[in-house]
Amino acid sequence: MLETDERPRPAIVRWQLPLHAVLLVAPLAFAVSTVPGVRPDDGYSFLLDGLLNNLAYGSAAVLCLVRSLTSPARRRTRFLLASALAVYGSGNVFWTVFVRPMPDQPYPSGADVGFLLFYPLVFAALIRVAGQRDGRHARSLWLDGVVGGLAVGAVAAAAVIGPIVSASGSWAAVATTSAYPALDLLLLLVLAAVLSLYGWRPPRGLWLLAAGLVLFVVADMAYLFSTAQGTYVSGGVTDGVWITGVVLMAFTPGWPSAPTGPRLPGWALLSLPVLSTVVALGVLVVDHSHPLHPVAIALAATAVLTALARLLFTFREVTRLAEHRELALTDDLTGLGNRRALYQRTPEVLSRAGEGASAALLLLDLDGFKEVNDSLGHQAGDALLRDVARRLGEAAGTEDSVVARLGGDEFAVVRVGAGTGEAVALAELLHETLRRPYAVEGVQVRARTSIGISVLPAASAELTTLLRQADVAMYHAKTQHLGTFAYCAEIDQFASGERLETAELLRSDIAARRMVVHYQPKVDVASGEVHGVEALVRWQHPRRGLLYPDAFLPVVESAGLMEDLTRAVLEQSLDQAAAWWRAGRPLAVAVNLSASSLGDVDLPDRVSRLLAERRLPARLLEIEITEDFLMADRERAQGILGGLRARGVRVAVDDYGTGYSSLAYLRELPIDDLKLDRSFLTDLTGDPRALAIVESTIALAHALGLRLVAEGVEDEVTSRGLVAAGCDVLQGWLYAKAMPPADLEAWLRGHDPRTVPSRPLSAPVLPVLAGGRS
Repeated sequence: MLETDERPRPAIVRWQLPLHAVLLVAPLAFAVSTVPGVRPDDGYSFLLDGLLNNLAYGSAAVLCLVRSLTSPARRRTRFLLASALAVYGSGNVFWTVFVRPMPDQPYPSGADVGFLLFYPLVFAALIRVAGQRDGRHARSLWLDGVVGGLAVGAVAAAAVIGPIVSASGSWAAVATTSAYPALDLLLLLVLAAVLSLYGWRPPRGLWLLAAGLVLFVVADMAYLFSTAQGTYVSGGVTDGVWITGVVLMAFTPGWPSAPTGPRLPGWALLSLPVLSTVVALGVLVVDHSHPLHPVAIALAATAVLTALARLLFTFREVTRLAEHRELALTDDLTGLGNRRALYQRTPEVLSRAGEGASAALLLLDLDGFKEVNDSLGHQAGDALLRDVARRLGEAAGTEDSVVARLGGDEFAVVRVGAGTGEAVALAELLHETLRRPYAVEGVQVRARTSIGISVLPAASAELTTLLRQADVAMYHAKTQHLGTFAYCAEIDQFASGERLETAELLRSDIAARRMVVHYQPKVDVASGEVHGVEALVRWQHPRRGLLYPDAFLPVVESAGLMEDLTRAVLEQSLDQAAAWWRAGRPLAVAVNLSASSLGDVDLPDRVSRLLAERRLPARLLEIEITEDFLMADRERAQGILGGLRARGVRVAVDDYGTGYSSLAYLRELPIDDLKLDRSFLTDLTGDPRALAIVESTIALAHALGLRLVAEGVEDEVTSRGLVAAGCDVLQGWLYAKAMPPADLEAWLRGHDPRTVPSRPLSAPVLPVLAGGRS
C-alpha cells in the first residue's frame, strides 16, 4: 500500500525533520502568496508564479521521494506516486521556461505531456493499492466505490464539463481539453472505489492521498472552467489549492497501516451506494428538463447499471453465505446437524413450544465403537456412523426435534413437547432401532447404545442444563449396564465431575499396572484337580473400595482405555502365572481379550514376546474371545487365532450361545474350548428343554474335539447335572469365587478333588492341557 509499513514506526525519523522543514518552505510560501490580499498586484509574477511555484512542485516531489525511501515496505507503489508528482512538476517547469515566453502560445504543448502523464502514474499506484486489498475483500465493496465515483462524476460533469469542452480549436486541442475533466472524473471514481475497499476507514496515509487528490481535481476543474470562460488569473486561490493538494499527496508514504476514522455502522455503509444511485437517477431526471452534457448522462447511466450489478452480486453473496452457514451447521460425515447447529436450533425449537410443554434431550453414545474402528478400520467406523445417523434421522427427525452429531460416536436428540413418558418411549424406540445389525464393509456389526435422558419445562429449559443432566444420566446408564438408558431427574443425583475424575484415576492405575486381578479356579471333572484359572479384573477405587467390572468398564470404554486395560490385565496375569510356574505350580491362566486387541494382526507375535520375557510355557496361557469377534471378520480371526495356536497358546470361545452362533466357525476356526454361558444353567435339572440344549452342546463340542467349560456353577444339583451330561470343566461359586493369588493358593492347598462329582464311565474324557485339535 502507499501509506503502510508493516512494523509500527514513527512517521518521521528525527534526522529528517530539518529536511522536511526545508522542503516545505517553498510550497507554504507560494500557498500563502495566493491568499487574496497578500499580493500587491494581480496577475502573473515571474518570481512567485515562475520560480517559487516551480520550486514548490519540485519540493513536493522530493518530499514524497524522501518519505518513500524511509519506509521500505512496498516501495514500488510509493515511487509511482513520487514519479507522478515529478512529471507533473516537470510539465509546469516546461510551461514556464518554454511556452510562456512565446508570443503565440501553442496548445497543446510539451507541458501538457507532463500534466497528462501524472494521471496514469497515479492510476497505477491506486490500482496497486486496490489489488492488494481486493484479494481479501468482497467484490461488492469495489462496486460500492464505483457507484459512488460514477455518481460524483456525473454531478461534476453536469456542472462544469459542458463549458469546459465546448471550446473550439484543432482536434488535438479539443482532445486535450476533454481529456483533463475526463481523467479527473475517472480519478475520483477510482479513489472512491479504493476507499470503499477499506470500508471508508483507510490508513492515515491514504486519507492524505485522498484529500490531496480531491483538492487537485477541484483546482483542475476550476482552472479548466475559468480558462474556458476567459477568467483565469495566475496566482489566484486555484493555484494555492493545487499546490496544497500536491503537498498532501507528498505526505502519503511513511504512515502506520492501522485503519483510522470512525467505524461506520452497517446501515451507513449500505446507504452510500443507495444515495449514490439516487443522485445518479436525479441527474438522469434533470436531463429531461435541462439537457446536460452526454458525458454526465453516460456517467449517471453507468452508475445506475453498476448499482444493479451490485444488487446481483449482493444476492449472490447472500445465497452463498446461506450455503456456507448451512455447511457450518452440518456434520460432514453424517449429514446431521453438528454441535453448533444444536446450540443454534434448540432455542428456536424451544421458543415454539406451547405453554406448559416440556423439552427432552436424549444423549446417545455407541458402546464399543472404538473396537469397530480398531478391528475393522476407520473407514468401517465412518460407515457405521453414517448408518446410525440415517436411522436416527428416520426415527427421531420431526419439526419439533433437533438431531445432531456432537462428535465421535456421540449423538443428541432434542424433542419439544415430550414429557418423561414420551422421552422414555423415544429412548426405547431409538434403542431398538439402533441395535439391529449393520452391514459394514461386508461384515455384520451390532452396535449397543447407552442413552441419557433429561427432561425440563420448555419455557425455562437451557441447552447447557439439558446436556449436563443427560450426560450424567448416560454415565449412570453405562455404569449400570452397557446398552441401556437412564433418566436423570435431578442433577444432584450424581456428581457431574465423577466421570472425568474416574477416567483419569483409571488411566493412571492402568498405566502403572495397579489393576487388581483375581483368579477363579477351573475344576477338571475327570480328576477333580485344578489345572487352570480365569483372570478377572477388579479396581481398587480410592474412596469406593474394590469395584467389580460392571462399575468401571463403561468408563473404560467411553474413555478409550479398553485396549490399554486388556494389555495390562494380560501382562499382570502372565506375571502371576510365571511366579506360580517358578514355584512349581503350573496353573494355566485364561485371559479375556477385547475385540480391539484381537483385531491386531501382530497379536500372536506380541503374546509370544511376553511369554518369552517371562520364560513361561505357552500352554499355560489361554486366550478367551467372544463370538462377536469371530463373526465380525472370520478371515482375520482365523489368521490371528491360528497364529496364537501355532505358538502353543490355547483359544477358548467365551459366553458361547449368547451371540450369533454359527456351526461354520466351530468347524473352520482354530479353537480349543467352548465356555457355556451361565444363562444355560438356570433350572438345568428342572427344565428338560434346558438340559437337552446343554447335552446337545456338549455332544457337539466333543464331536469337534473341543472341551466344554461351564461357568457360573453355583449349586450341587447343577454340578451333578453337568457332570452327567459330559461337561469337562466346571467353574463357579460352588467351588470357589475369584480370589487374590494368596487366597487362591490357600484354597488350592485345602482343595479335595474327591468333592467333585465323578463322571459316568460312559462319558468321554478329554485331556485338560491338550494342545488342541490336530
